[in-house]
Amino acid sequence: MPLGLHRYRAVGATAAPTPPRQTRSGSDLDMLMDIREKIRGWLAYVIVGLISIPFALWGVGEYLGGGKEQPVAEVDGEEITARQLDQAFSERRQQLIAQSEQQITAEMIERMGLKRQVLDQMINERLLVQFIQEQGYAVPDGLVAATIRGIPAFERDGEFDREAYERRLAQQGMTVEQFENDVRRDLLFNTLDNALIGSAFVTEPEVRQLVALRDQMREVGLVRLDRETVAAGIAEPDESTLKAYYDERVDAFQRPEQVRLAYVEISPEKLAASQEVSDAALQAAYDDYRERMADEAVRRARHILIQLPSDADAATVDEAREQLEAAREAIMAGEASFEEKVAELSDDGSTRENGGDLGRVGEGEIAESFDRAVAELGEGEISEPVRTRFGWHLIEVYEVGQAEVPPLEQARGELIEQLKQDAAERAYYDAAEQLASISYEQPDSLVPAAEAVGLEIETSDWISRESGEGIGEHRAVRDAAFDEAVLEERFNSQLIDLDNSHGVVVRVEEYREAQPLPFEEVRDQVLAQWRAERIETEMAELAEAIESDLAAGQDPAERVAEVEAASWSAPAWVGRGDAGASMPRDALAAAFALTPPEGDAPATATTELDNGDRAVLVLTGVRAGEPAELDAETRNRLAGQLENNQANRLIDAFMRSLRAEAEVEIRESAFD
Repeated sequence: MPLGLHRYRAVGATAAPTPPRQTRSGSDLDMLMDIREKIRGWLAYVIVGLISIPFALWGVGEYLGGGKEQPVAEVDGEEITARQLDQAFSERRQQLIAQSEQQITAEMIERMGLKRQVLDQMINERLLVQFIQEQGYAVPDGLVAATIRGIPAFERDGEFDREAYERRLAQQGMTVEQFENDVRRDLLFNTLDNALIGSAFVTEPEVRQLVALRDQMREVGLVRLDRETVAAGIAEPDESTLKAYYDERVDAFQRPEQVRLAYVEISPEKLAASQEVSDAALQAAYDDYRERMADEAVRRARHILIQLPSDADAATVDEAREQLEAAREAIMAGEASFEEKVAELSDDGSTRENGGDLGRVGEGEIAESFDRAVAELGEGEISEPVRTRFGWHLIEVYEVGQAEVPPLEQARGELIEQLKQDAAERAYYDAAEQLASISYEQPDSLVPAAEAVGLEIETSDWISRESGEGIGEHRAVRDAAFDEAVLEERFNSQLIDLDNSHGVVVRVEEYREAQPLPFEEVRDQVLAQWRAERIETEMAELAEAIESDLAAGQDPAERVAEVEAASWSAPAWVGRGDAGASMPRDALAAAFALTPPEGDAPATATTELDNGDRAVLVLTGVRAGEPAELDAETRNRLAGQLENNQANRLIDAFMRSLRAEAEVEIRESAFD
């Protein structure tokens, strides 16, 4: 299905620009993160960079201490509270989501153990602050002032503006003193950072060793077993075989135990309706919006999209780019119009019929690389091909104009909605804590907690341990619903984190036990499972037999000729990045994981491919990369990468030593 990019654009991108949100996110959060990223070099790996996944999530945590907030950790007697952990989650999530174009679910975050990773960051920061204080490091006031004056977000007409500075901080809910203390601390971290990385260096033998491994070539042959052909050769079972299979595995064919839940769901969206907005707050929001829009240029653009799958190989990616390069040359030479090339090439079904017109393009509507390209183009200019997660784009900016600021009455509705949402986000922590506390203190009913926060009690459909709809889609909800206290004692659950600023408290209303389903009702399911197991068994046994024969020296072509489902690709030299149709990515990874062969005997291995086929690999030769072929630029880049790695190891060792000398206590129940 052609991709409609308009699904990813901000609502309200019309002739009059949409009033931006007044929240601690987007460009406002970036203002604060910019300085942190610029100040902290290597040490950012310790404080922020420990999370390698470009997404994060925060949770409300466990406000279940009878009204007293318990610490989740102590570092040499200094407490880290649940609220502090929640705030760290929130800020980290906003930063990472702004950097990422991939969606991550709460379940994925939970499996990654992100909550503990964020807590580890906070512990590391406490340790670093203590170390810096003990060593007597200090930052002059003049350096703090100069650093802040150099932040573009605080400038007006190219000069630092005190009023803009204080206003932007107020929008973040920060005081001048808090922000300046943060800057001072970050500069102290940078001082320590410089002291650590000064001892990192790389030798020439290390660079040569890296090149020998990075540019290594391997001669690999591949026997591919086609799953569909193997499946076609398996005869249908008779009824007695299927019935016997069912009887042996009757527990696998049953309706699982299920619960129906009552729940109170809390989020800023649900709290927003009850928030009040004063006329003064509305006027202030409009004045700020109007001021920021005064100098903003509005660009209208059209594009051509050649869509690419996420697993496209290098050849496919290059072919798409070359198509757009050729289209650009034709347009620039007057051989075709942009609209004609849209009709010929574009995969964006939502804009193809109107010449690729996207209308007004605002920041963050499509992708960061797309935004940069549009911002750099003048009126009538056409970009080089631009890569995003959707594929390759060719972009033309056909109009550059001044932003039109709608009058207050026209913007009133949207501004009020945004202000209510902002107020709800600020109120969320307190409301969520209240919901958690009351539902814990009065565990036999959700009514008191729901009334206290002004939310409705809702009811779910039937939910099992493994699946459900609505809130039952969340693994954390299912786990809580079948917890002993919730299921057997019928207590309210704790507040469950579902997503950013999104939680729920549940209780079991109804329960029904697991029940075997009759054979006649699940016969198709039994047949499908029987066939799947037989196919896997046949594939595994066939691959094992072929690998054994090839390892013993049998000619691959002759062995493959005996098997209808097998095909043979003769040995060819491949590098680590040479995945393609004849050498799938999974097979290439397995080939480079093989121990090099000794003597005349090949090294062999079997691996499963992502489409269900199996590959038997035959490794016949290994050739090291040649450091002598490196140019100076590449050599310096590789040396820099090695130096990065060495610096990271030094910092890791330093942090381990601080951790070993400190008294760190973590309340493990915070991660239950």
